Amino acid sequence: MMNEKYIPIINREETCKVYIKNVLFIEQDLRKTIIYTEKDKFWRYGKMDELLKFLDNRFLKCHQSCIINMDKVIKMKEQTIFFENGAKIIMGKEKFRFVKQSFANHLINVMKN
Repeated sequence: MMNEKYIPIINREETCKVYIKNVLFIEQDLRKTIIYTEKDKFWRYGKMDELLKFLDNRFLKCHQSCIINMDKVIKMKEQTIFFENGAKIIMGKEKFRFVKQSFANHLINVMKN
């Protein structure tokens, strides 16, 4: 647990660690970055790109305002990404094609390791 990667959350409401293994996806909403986990959501001020340094290769930046944890995706179909906890994200056709291919590659690579 000591070396486990996390995103530091520091805002006027709370200060805490969000372990990246629990992150479903991350969204940018104006000046706030919102981190969704299986049970909660957390926010911090700043740009989403600032969080990339805390993440590893299971995370995919889908577009300018969304990063997903491919380990938490159960399926992708009809331009929708479905997560383990029932959450879903709907995407545009072009981006969805890219994300779906990246997810397929991720599934194959995880099986190899």
